[in-house]
Amino acid sequence: DMVFDARFLRNPHYVPELRDFTGRDAAVGEYIAADPGFAGFLGGITSLVEPLLPRFVEEGKHYLTIAIGCTGGRHRSVYTAERLAAHLREAGHAVELRHREVG
Repeated sequence: DMVFDARFLRNPHYVPELRDFTGRDAAVGEYIAADPGFAGFLGGITSLVEPLLPRFVEEGKHYLTIAIGCTGGRHRSVYTAERLAAHLREAGHAVELRHREVG
């Protein structure tokens, strides 16, 4: 239903000591969170999604798919999706999280 592009964030793939890890690993998360654009990006997504969720429910929708992408699908999108999922869970929403490129 919604697609967000995280390719503008600094890419941990180009940091040799981070390349083999994913956005689920603390060092990668710290690297991405330190990007000056990250907080605003995540805040923008949550600000957009939160007021829409009750409206989707009112319209009888049983789920909302939110996709977040990046070049390799292992670092920036994974970390962003993990953070968004945690935020939505804390707000009381049921969240199912799947990472297509992370085994």
